[in-house]
Amino acid sequence: MAGYGARERPSERIEIPLTAQAVVLGDGESLGALVHCDLIAIGHELAQPVRELVAEATDIPGEAVILSASHTHWGPEVRPAGYLPDHLRACVWPEYIEQLARKLAGAVSEARGNLRPARVGWAAGWAGQISYNRRPVKADGQVDGSCFRLEPEQAQALSAAGAALRCQWPRGGWGGPRLSSPVPEVRGLRAGVTDPEVPILRIEGEDGQPMLCLVNFACHPVCGGEEFYWISPDYPHFARQAFSQTIGAPLCFSLGCAGDQVPAWRGGDSRQRVGHSLGAAAVTAWHQIQECRGDVRVGFARLDVTLPLKEIPSVDEARAALASHPDPNGPGAASLRNQLSLAEKYDGKEGIETEVCALRVGEWAAVGLPGEILTEIGLQIKQRSPFAVTAVISLANHSVGYVSTARAHEEGGYEPTWSAPGPGAERVLVDAGLELLERLGG
Repeated sequence: MAGYGARERPSERIEIPLTAQAVVLGDGESLGALVHCDLIAIGHELAQPVRELVAEATDIPGEAVILSASHTHWGPEVRPAGYLPDHLRACVWPEYIEQLARKLAGAVSEARGNLRPARVGWAAGWAGQISYNRRPVKADGQVDGSCFRLEPEQAQALSAAGAALRCQWPRGGWGGPRLSSPVPEVRGLRAGVTDPEVPILRIEGEDGQPMLCLVNFACHPVCGGEEFYWISPDYPHFARQAFSQTIGAPLCFSLGCAGDQVPAWRGGDSRQRVGHSLGAAAVTAWHQIQECRGDVRVGFARLDVTLPLKEIPSVDEARAALASHPDPNGPGAASLRNQLSLAEKYDGKEGIETEVCALRVGEWAAVGLPGEILTEIGLQIKQRSPFAVTAVISLANHSVGYVSTARAHEEGGYEPTWSAPGPGAERVLVDAGLELLERLGG
């Protein structure tokens, strides 16, 4: 399973089945597809064969296929991730990945065969008090690393403070306030910004019957349930359930810039709390759309980019650090195993070759970024977007780990420490996302 270095054995059962949803969109000239998957991430080893299979089987160009992951931490690992111990790395089956690629491509092909006329509308809802920024800052300017999981009252205090900051990021501006005043409920820590916005694309038939809703939201799917080793989509399943039971159409969930965003509730019925709250926000936004149109432009675009690397230990240094640990294959050495994996992967390289992608449907647009993205990066793209509603989808077509802001690198903490992208990656992704949106905007 993916998501936690503390796991010591493979999964034991399926609590809730995982889902992949494929949507094909076109306007008679442009044609492309979105594929949303209940997986921890989408790497090149999965995205590339899916795109190739789609291009072979349909008239959809491979570069116009955008795959993204929900980032559930209760799903399968689809690559031998570096932080895994040897015995779990051996549990990652290449045959599973090959079969999965065929299934995802087959879903796109089936959706292509089911194309029919539709009308679309767009809106941005709001789902407050269900997520918070897990990177509050201490008086010395450094991140407090103890806030990954809080009591609900503390989490909601950080959530409220972070949402108030979000409201001060003006449309058309550059940035906004990053940190709140000290929050008494959380030892006087300063809250980081959250993004409770819920961009949606409403799709209905020409007769007005609901067909589909695309929703984007920034919160880690780490609510959890009763068992650490049971497969589950986490809260997105319950968001989809709540929406479909109310509207009578599927909800397609994509993860926003949730690199530093986590749910206010954990364990017990937290998946239902967070999922139903998000589903209700999507239902509200759906009903508030005044008009749906059929005469809209659809377009896809992509851009190759190189992300600068942070300073990474040499292979020899990382190997020696791991060898000095009393249990190199134990849960306590996950970070050291990850550092060795990064050192080996990027040895002799000057940057991370990846891509940024984008899609427009009328005045709704989405930018796909290749990793776990901190919220401030997505907010900068939303601020300057020329479209009425903009979703920023993380873990799209590639996974480079966490992409942190330059300020986050100064403040320290788990996210910039764990992953390879350096402080300059923030500017690369923001500039690339805005360039693609301008290109799609005509």
